[in-house]
Amino acid sequence: MRDITRIKKIFTTAGIFRILILLLILSNSAQGLDLHFKISGGYSYLKLSEVHRSLDGWAEWKKIEAKEKNNWQVLGENVRSMHSGVNLEGEILFSFIPRISLGLGAGYIYSDVNEAKAEVIVERPTGTFSHVFPMTVSAYPVTLSGYYFIPLMSKLRLFLRGGSGLVWAKYVNREGRKSLTVKKYSYLELQKASASGSITLAGLGFMYDSDMGVRFFIEGTARLAKIKGFSGENEVGIKGTLYYFEEYISDQDLWQAKAKIMAEKPSGPNFRSVSEAVVDFSGFSAKIGFMIRF
Repeated sequence: MRDITRIKKIFTTAGIFRILILLLILSNSAQGLDLHFKISGGYSYLKLSEVHRSLDGWAEWKKIEAKEKNNWQVLGENVRSMHSGVNLEGEILFSFIPRISLGLGAGYIYSDVNEAKAEVIVERPTGTFSHVFPMTVSAYPVTLSGYYFIPLMSKLRLFLRGGSGLVWAKYVNREGRKSLTVKKYSYLELQKASASGSITLAGLGFMYDSDMGVRFFIEGTARLAKIKGFSGENEVGIKGTLYYFEEYISDQDLWQAKAKIMAEKPSGPNFRSVSEAVVDFSGFSAKIGFMIRF
């Protein structure tokens, strides 16, 4: 907890401004200092354990509900994983001594399952309906990283990276349905929550110095970012904390995993495994990008 508190103090708006001013002063006063802009983007794998369990819990509940109703039938389902996402990042790198750089960066991590990837189709006596449970998660990290460059050939370098910072995160889910004869979904439930936490990075990559003065690179980065303490509001205006729990649905004899905003922590015999929800952005990214010198 002390480490997280220190990181948050460093990565406040005022803290970041002070770091930028210090680095700019050093860049103007130091001889032989290099200043580069680094930008990258690519694939990201996210753990998102509790998010997945709540999505699978919803799909299981809809299928059991349909089986227990007279003349209802599940015609199909398409519930995909949210493990895949995108990771974009921009950094300013300050090279104070050969082979070593300090980078101040900001990024964007995103993953979702849309209606087509979180759908259960149920046939009822009144028609055929599409039930959906789309979700999105996003994170905005601000990081301070150290780089160490190792020459391999005249224009090729290996680099190592380590860093940490603060991340702001958002979580959104919706539950909707529509008849297959209409185009738009009617949403029965909407939840939006946000939180902040810490992020730690470690990675390596290969960089190529082109004749144009632009450095191209590929980079693999592992990250640890378990974010909790989400708060927000649901579709009826209830404000509270995002909790993860299993709720007993007596009609289906099912313990359904859920992530839900509630004004108070759920308790009682129909709830178990109750805790503040964790949106786990931990995972890895594989990115490509370029670096230019100012």
